[in-house]
Amino acid sequence: MSISSSRKGGSLAVIWLAVMLVFIAELFAYTWCRVQSIRVGYAIAAENSRYQHQSMIRKKLTVELAHMRSPKRIEVLGRQLGLVNPSTRQIVVME
Repeated sequence: MSISSSRKGGSLAVIWLAVMLVFIAELFAYTWCRVQSIRVGYAIAAENSRYQHQSMIRKKLTVELAHMRSPKRIEVLGRQLGLVNPSTRQIVVME
């Protein structure tokens, strides 16, 4: 075996090692990107679920607010507290 053939074998091994290192680095980068993509997907799904839950609560609160502001309900509560409608002499119109 001559010196030139051992240099070719050594340089071939270095090239092969460099190619394998690049391949492994690309594999790690691709895996990291996929993991991050899946994590973001789970985070989006969780936020969508939270948004739906908050929307449902808001709708229920809107209905409850409308019920609480109902004039009939307020009149019944007033009567329970002993309040009565004012007579015409008690009403003062301010201009």
